[in-house]
Amino acid sequence: MAFLIFVIGLLFGSFYLVLGTRLPKKENVVFSRSHCDSCNHPLKWYNLIPLLSYLFQRGKCSYCHEKISILNFVMELATGILFLVGYLMYGLSYDFYMYLIVISLMLIIFISDFLYMIILDSPLVVSSILVILLKGIYLGVPSALLSILHGIILFLIMYFIQYLGTKLFKKESLGGGDVKLSLVMGLILNLNLGLVSLILSTFLALPYSIASLYLTKNHEVPYGPFLAGALTIVYIFSPKFMALLDFIFSI
Repeated sequence: MAFLIFVIGLLFGSFYLVLGTRLPKKENVVFSRSHCDSCNHPLKWYNLIPLLSYLFQRGKCSYCHEKISILNFVMELATGILFLVGYLMYGLSYDFYMYLIVISLMLIIFISDFLYMIILDSPLVVSSILVILLKGIYLGVPSALLSILHGIILFLIMYFIQYLGTKLFKKESLGGGDVKLSLVMGLILNLNLGLVSLILSTFLALPYSIASLYLTKNHEVPYGPFLAGALTIVYIFSPKFMALLDFIFSI
């Protein structure tokens, strides 16, 4: 089962890379065939075997011999490992299925936001639906409805932060995708841990922001990956964060 989960992760990693790189360019990822990014030649099935195709082709396209981005190999391997780690941590359980949603969303946002400075709506919508269904099935409808309320409240808080920042700095302070992502974070974590993840994301983004300020001319920071990263950290270590919150509120 662990090996099967790893293989499934490899396949999904390849799919997430396609979503993160082609949807921002308005390419059809459902009906169009996979193709080389350099020569656009349609790829055969043996060109699409996760990890192995990249190794056998020595990182080059079989048709035009241009280099294939190492990101393909890294994304497939990372997703396979993360799926496997989740299975080893949780087994086939509610926590595992929620973990898969969190990890999948994080990976897609990392790709699309770092490369194109955009958080896609479709992964957010699909993730929201899956989270609500999962909570409704495993925890009951009242729990799912409460999570929706928490998601809306966290969304409104993030929207207020965006509005305030835009007024203060006279330019857009947060992207619309970042605000929408906060809704999903509220759905998954509920309000208390959702707020913790927002705070944690600022600390995660700080070193990158400082480096960007001094090393690049474009000072725009893709905030989505840090929000998604904070969401993942807080979800995995949620018992410890809840214990910390209980300790703080008990003082």
